[in-house]
Amino acid sequence: MPKLTPARLDGVYGMRRFTAAQLHELADQYERQITDPHNTDDPRWLRRWADRLRTLAIKKEAAKEHKREERVR
Repeated sequence: MPKLTPARLDGVYGMRRFTAAQLHELADQYERQITDPHNTDDPRWLRRWADRLRTLAIKKEAAKEHKREERVR
């Protein structure tokens, strides 16, 4: 599995193209991978990226809500 870098979180081909639900799902996958006995990735790395993905998903949800409220006005 390719490793994510901070540069991949932004841009058209980065994490912006995923929905908040997809980002939450990917974060869940990383968290499940931490407890996997066959895991070769560092658990701290997985926890850090899961947290980053969740933060990005929360921001996407807040932005979507803000846009919806602006349209109503």
